Amino acid sequence: MKNILYLLTLLAFVACNSDNKSGFIEPENDEFASFLKHFKQTELPVAVKGCYEDIDGLTEFDGSNFSQFTDAYHFSYKQIPSNGNYIAVISLQIADCFIPVLTTYKPDGTIIDKKVIAIGQCGHDCGYECEEFMTIKADYSIYTSDTITSCECDDMWEIIPGTCEDFVIYKEGKINNDGKIELSDEIKKPL
Repeated sequence: MKNILYLLTLLAFVACNSDNKSGFIEPENDEFASFLKHFKQTELPVAVKGCYEDIDGLTEFDGSNFSQFTDAYHFSYKQIPSNGNYIAVISLQIADCFIPVLTTYKPDGTIIDKKVIAIGQCGHDCGYECEEFMTIKADYSIYTSDTITSCECDDMWEIIPGTCEDFVIYKEGKINNDGKIELSDEIKKPL
């Protein structure tokens, strides 16, 4: 009998301490739960290449659906695990290249923090090439960058030799366990 009581106590202890081992917090209301169903749960690390993302199968939020949780002209992307008592999703904002937006919520759906996790300098022009990248690593650190080649062009839209510059513009940051998102200012580094 003593062994059975010990075993039941141990099972109860393990069950109580394993509620959030996955890092995914349960939403506290049905409307917020319905919103989260549009975001596929994924483990960290997660990476986004804004100019190469495929939106097939993602939900577009148009401002009439779930407007208390997200902005219009955003696509659902991923829900990531949390390192605290919050829920975190990444949506893709529509632009020349998709721009990742990280939003953290209390379990009741109240927004804690929201940040664009991109540099946003990519576009199309003569002599201008750019690749956008964002990652959130397993330790909840954030890195986002635009790797750029910029050249001057003449009136015929031809690159002027010797005018090209290769550089990266990036930001670093992290998600704190209270759901607040920290990001550095932009840093430019020649390549």
